[in-house]
Amino acid sequence: PSTGVQIEDAAESWFLHDADGNRLIYCDYDGVYAANMGDPGYQARWLENVRSRVAADGFDGVMMDDTNIFPGHCLGSKGTAIAEYPTDEAYGDAVVQFMAAVGPSLIADGLLVAPNIAMNPWDETMLAQTEAMLPYITHWVREYWMRWEDGEHFRNSTWASTLDTMRIAQEAGVAYLAITKGPGDEGAEAGQFYGRASWLLVWDGASDSAWGYFGSEGGDPWSPTWGPDIGLPLEEAVETDGVWLRRYGGGIVLVNPTDDDGVVVSLGETYVDPDLGDVDEVTLDRGMARVLARP
Repeated sequence: PSTGVQIEDAAESWFLHDADGNRLIYCDYDGVYAANMGDPGYQARWLENVRSRVAADGFDGVMMDDTNIFPGHCLGSKGTAIAEYPTDEAYGDAVVQFMAAVGPSLIADGLLVAPNIAMNPWDETMLAQTEAMLPYITHWVREYWMRWEDGEHFRNSTWASTLDTMRIAQEAGVAYLAITKGPGDEGAEAGQFYGRASWLLVWDGASDSAWGYFGSEGGDPWSPTWGPDIGLPLEEAVETDGVWLRRYGGGIVLVNPTDDDGVVVSLGETYVDPDLGDVDEVTLDRGMARVLARP
């Protein structure tokens, strides 16, 4: 099973409940009960089960889905109130306690610990709670990198605050695993360029951070249309007329996170565009990006 604790093994206090004492179930995952991650008994059993499973099957670590700072799934402020946690902030504190209880032991065993943390980077409380988790993990999984599954690309402050989460993680010694979902409003290929290019603006060039694409349209999760391998970064990202660019040993990355269309950026030297050939300037509309190779 892919859950840390099975229903038949759980004490009643390990579930979340409504005001009438009924167990809460995720509205979008039928039959999946919401766990009380702040319960010490649940934490201990989860750790015991996961350690045993990882060792038996020879995995390098564990990806912990839905280690979310807010309840979601029609619970808390977005739906049914949680008796154990009257506010979303209280729930987030419990998630931090859970990570503090299980993360260090797994890391001490030489395992990778990669929670998938749903949070809003522009919310100061959620950001502070997530930062409090960083000492207990090795990787931060960010499932909705630079757009929601069916929305448009993040721009302006939403884009910038999301980018900051990767900086914060890497500065804390935590690798960052970003996933762009699609197809989104701009289409799969545009989302792939925007997701990958935004990631490349921040990658420290050393950590085992990574970016990938997952589309509801199916197909191969990797595509050469994402652009070339451009090696390692040569400098920090810089902003020109609202467009951010960063030079790599083998190319250049450009992202327009503004609301402006038709922004022309002079590159200062010649690069190879997969569609246009040799170029020394690029025109980018809002929410668009390119990854270009050196000749």
